[in-house]
Amino acid sequence: MHTRNVNVKTAAPESSRKMGEEQNPVSVAREWVAQATSLKAGVTVTLSDVSRYGDVQVEIRTNGTLNWRDWSFEPDFLFELKRDLQYVQL
Repeated sequence: MHTRNVNVKTAAPESSRKMGEEQNPVSVAREWVAQATSLKAGVTVTLSDVSRYGDVQVEIRTNGTLNWRDWSFEPDFLFELKRDLQYVQL
């Protein structure tokens, strides 16, 4: 086992990013959807549902036809949302 002495009086608190915490996918998704204003003709991007646990479902539709839908708890949600938003923006 490795131990390390730390002076508690001078040690700086670690930020959440340094400690490995990622951004909250729900707040990131809400922000990205709100910023998606320059969309191709007929495209809509909406937060279509919210679970009782606070997760959100995002939908991308073209002329009413569903192109993409996913929940914020799904693996790679933010990666896929970002990629699909890039496809539908001008």
